[in-house]
Amino acid sequence: MALTMDEVTANCMEMIGYTGEGRSLVYEAAGLMVEEDYQAAMGKIEEAEANLSKAHEIQFLKLMSVQARGDEIPCSMLLLHAMDILMTSTAEKDMVKAIVKAKIKKAGGRT
Repeated sequence: MALTMDEVTANCMEMIGYTGEGRSLVYEAAGLMVEEDYQAAMGKIEEAEANLSKAHEIQFLKLMSVQARGDEIPCSMLLLHAMDILMTSTAEKDMVKAIVKAKIKKAGGRT
């Protein structure tokens, strides 16, 4: 069953909400990393991963799977923004996580 523009908009807003919270947590993790509080940074990254995972589930289960079944999804700038911000935030999270892990390793495992 094809989605209406209102349904797509609602899904996009939900994605953007989870993604925004996840991205904020990533930036908090980066700040904690600068302060050398690696354990707290990893905690923020884990929280970010949970939020980004929820956004990804919405993208996949409520949008992409609909189109994969052959149903139409109306495209909008909001949809493009939601998908772009999720991709960007996930990449930022992966980068910060890798740096924190490297810092932990360099510190001999001390967090």
